[in-house]
Amino acid sequence: MELIVILGVVVLLYVVLLFFDGFFKSCMHYPYDAFLRGTGLTVKFLRLQWHTTALNRSIVKWSTKYPKILDCSFNAGVYLSLVLMPFAIVMIVVSSLQTNLHGQSAKVVTTGGAGGGDPRSSAARRMVEIDLVVPGVNLPINELGYYVAALAINSVVHELGHGLAAVLEDVQIRGFGLHVLLIIPMAYTQLDSDLLNTLRLWKKLRVLCAGIWHNLLLGLLTYLLFMATPFLFSALYRTSDGVIVTALKNNSPMAGARGLEQGDIVRSINSCEIRHEDSWFECLLHTIHSPPAYCVSTDFVHLNDESVPMSHKNDGLIECCGSDNTASSCFEYMVDANEDDVPLPQHMCLNIRKTIENSFGYCQHNGQCAEGHCFKPSISNYTTIMQIRRESKPDVIYIGHPGDATRTVHVSRFIPKTGLFAPRLADSIQLLLKYVTVFAIGLAFINVMPCYGFDGQHIVNALLSDGAIQQRIPQKSKRDMISLAVNVVGTLFVFILVAKVFWLSLSRLVSV
Repeated sequence: MELIVILGVVVLLYVVLLFFDGFFKSCMHYPYDAFLRGTGLTVKFLRLQWHTTALNRSIVKWSTKYPKILDCSFNAGVYLSLVLMPFAIVMIVVSSLQTNLHGQSAKVVTTGGAGGGDPRSSAARRMVEIDLVVPGVNLPINELGYYVAALAINSVVHELGHGLAAVLEDVQIRGFGLHVLLIIPMAYTQLDSDLLNTLRLWKKLRVLCAGIWHNLLLGLLTYLLFMATPFLFSALYRTSDGVIVTALKNNSPMAGARGLEQGDIVRSINSCEIRHEDSWFECLLHTIHSPPAYCVSTDFVHLNDESVPMSHKNDGLIECCGSDNTASSCFEYMVDANEDDVPLPQHMCLNIRKTIENSFGYCQHNGQCAEGHCFKPSISNYTTIMQIRRESKPDVIYIGHPGDATRTVHVSRFIPKTGLFAPRLADSIQLLLKYVTVFAIGLAFINVMPCYGFDGQHIVNALLSDGAIQQRIPQKSKRDMISLAVNVVGTLFVFILVAKVFWLSLSRLVSV
């Protein structure tokens, strides 16, 4: 719903822009027309376009500054693009024909494309799938700005690659621009197509593959920066010393008088130490797979037992606490196999917070305790007890599902050393780097596909115009038919994949 509202506002803004564009063209034609020509702006229905020749000289300067380095770089780009093309074709065809897309998969972003001249896989799944990144479906709507910024950065870098390679091959650049289709930005480089078509095969491939190569280089660079972010911000933040709570949703069951608060620094959950966000989620998962059990003394048990006659719940659990005693739980005595006698009943009702605070620690395997006796709370398989240790604050004791924490509590590994820098600064930079990396790989992957509107279409046409191919297939009409068939089939599979993923994504959205 939020995405629909945002798109509605954007469409309304386009309508307003179109109205004023038509108004100024009719009432202030000459000054407005001069303004449009000077700025290179064009307003169309649901689309803005900006075109300029001001960057031509800069691109020429950059390409002639390090020609040998760029030569080697673009040669490597051709080799890698040609290796990537059959891999991309196989993946897209297999993913299009795959019927089960409900599991998690390795995602390659397929949003946005750029022409050459003018966005934990299951252990049971062996097939790599492709998935669309859809705002509001599998992309948080509050990260839409990062999505647009990452796509814009990748598109500009992609087209910059085409421009640099074209200058090296003496192909004239006629302009550089940017389209904004609704909210999706797409850059373009306008080249002299006649000069481009007169180039020899290898030179033409260097121009056509340069955008793909630049996306891959950008993805590698931003991935390295993403991995190095904790080190780069180590002077301002503690990055491996727990996590800090940056936000809690209004309906979070983990908030409250004795619950978590924004700014809390969490060091551990039960016996699981937390170093960063990954260990935060791992510790939450560990509470389900390994429910905690506590070592308590015999005297504590006898003094705090609140047992009532035992009964069985519908889920088969033993209940030995009164129905109105919500602060307590029925604990099961885990008898150590090495003990000769059993000094305590098998089930006893104990106050949860008192039991945790007075325990000697957590039980080891087989219910062994260095001191005291091992008691395990009798609770549903869908809930657990979490003792969340905070820095300089009392522990939070929470009984519930760990999913409550993953859904309603936002944490960051960047714990500020001073009050001048909030965690959001480092989190925002790292999130942008993550999206740029994902989109860089995705755009390189989809652009190498032989599909109309993508670089793969021009690469296939260039390969079929090679002299060796012409000797084997001298008839130009046959070569054109092969090119048409390859691009049509590639376009068809891309369309099938996009349509299927959109349908499944919208189905998931409706079902939620």
